[in-house]
Amino acid sequence: MVKTKLQLNGRTVVDAAVDGIDMTDYPDFCDAYFDSACYEDGTALTDDELIELTDTNFDALHEMIYDRIY
Repeated sequence: MVKTKLQLNGRTVVDAAVDGIDMTDYPDFCDAYFDSACYEDGTALTDDELIELTDTNFDALHEMIYDRIY
């Protein structure tokens, strides 16, 4: 479970799911990304917001990947 709170545009993001994990790219996982997520109020993030979330929360993304594979 991710310990870092995900934030985007000053709002908390929850229920984030990761995709694009390629074990041949270990330990970089540069192709991984947030596939889905929503704000605390239940509003789903758009594709553009998911891209921004990935770009601005890459440490949290890596933490989620490592939690998933170990």
